[in-house]
Amino acid sequence: QLAAALDTPIATGEMLTSFREHEQLILGNASDFVQPDAPRVGGISPFLKIMDLAAKHGRKLAPHFAMEVHLHLAAAYPLEPWLEHFEWLNPLFNEQLELRDGRMWVSERHGLGFTLSEQARRWTQQSCEFGKRP
Repeated sequence: QLAAALDTPIATGEMLTSFREHEQLILGNASDFVQPDAPRVGGISPFLKIMDLAAKHGRKLAPHFAMEVHLHLAAAYPLEPWLEHFEWLNPLFNEQLELRDGRMWVSERHGLGFTLSEQARRWTQQSCEFGKRP
């Protein structure tokens, strides 16, 4: 009801974790923009199912976060998507997103087109224990 009552477009879905949750959002006309997050919904296949349903219902797409993961998916969307860009993620990758004329360009490199940098490897931990105090 909120999306229908406002002139301001509603974008949501970035914290949802399944196709079913996104389906309820889309079929319930609860937003103008759908913001699925591929890692959060279980990967590329569930993301594609969400994307297909959103397109069938005329929803705009604005993938959540990490465009290095979402750029190729967004490029396959039939309606022009919105993409976020966070420069502070640049140290994680050897390659950078190509921004030109206000748009992100899809790389011709293999896979997603990005490899983790040595800096990203230094920032990772082999394991972590939860629940214990130092």
